[in-house]
Amino acid sequence: MNEISTKIRPALVSLEVGESMEFPIEKMKSVRTQASKLGMILNRQFKTRTNRETHTIMVTRVS
Repeated sequence: MNEISTKIRPALVSLEVGESMEFPIEKMKSVRTQASKLGMILNRQFKTRTNRETHTIMVTRVS
């Protein structure tokens, strides 16, 4: 299995409003935690959506 590793926190910080990023479903807890923490610290809003078919979690910056 050849998998590209993306650091969660820098990826979420770099998102502009309306942009999205996907992560492996195995990182779901970490992704949701970081989105929540960064939202509070940086006064941003993120939405997450899981896709059971592709085993991914998508994070979208909404504000």
